[in-house]
Amino acid sequence: MPLYFDDFKNNLPIGPNGEFYLVGLDVFKKNLEKHFFSEVSIRSNTQNEWGCNLVIELNCNIKMFETVLNFDHGNWGGFSQDQYSIKKGINTLTELNNIPIQIDEFSIFLEDTSIIINKICEQSISDQLENILIALSKNYFQLTKGLTEIPYEIYVPVFEENHDTNDSHGRIHTRNHTKNDYFNFWGLYFESEDDADIFDFGSSLIVKGDLYMLNE
Repeated sequence: MPLYFDDFKNNLPIGPNGEFYLVGLDVFKKNLEKHFFSEVSIRSNTQNEWGCNLVIELNCNIKMFETVLNFDHGNWGGFSQDQYSIKKGINTLTELNNIPIQIDEFSIFLEDTSIIINKICEQSISDQLENILIALSKNYFQLTKGLTEIPYEIYVPVFEENHDTNDSHGRIHTRNHTKNDYFNFWGLYFESEDDADIFDFGSSLIVKGDLYMLNE
């Protein structure tokens, strides 16, 4: 059944004092804090006729290596024991609030790096978060320049500049992205470098090149 704007305005996730509010959000947040050993903040990025987009930030008092190690042993994230699923949590929020809800940005702030994951298509983060963390673990050696330097920021994903084209009116049109695009290029910032580097999954190498972060 279509969700029309007039109906949506009567179902906006706003609390009695005008603050951002979703039914079940406290439970969703507590599950994140429990399974990711973190303090979590959640805000609404956009609220319109299409639904509510969330920006989620995790502050974890551990280093990148500890995160990878705990993830591999099933002690961080809770995926391996099927204890927790971001996708299930978002689906529950959607059902409880009767509006479409998805994650616009998911950021993990560690002691030595920040991992910024951006939405690239519908429900891309909730569907692919586990696979993104698996990719982080599998490529830890390459992402840290052979264990010699930790990037202080990791952007997931980035895209080559020529993926956008201009129409006759000068407007930029971005190609349609799929969830597999998370595993082409990531952007890396190192203290030893002035500009961003690119981790190329195809070659498993850090390379130079033009990149941009998708902002939907």
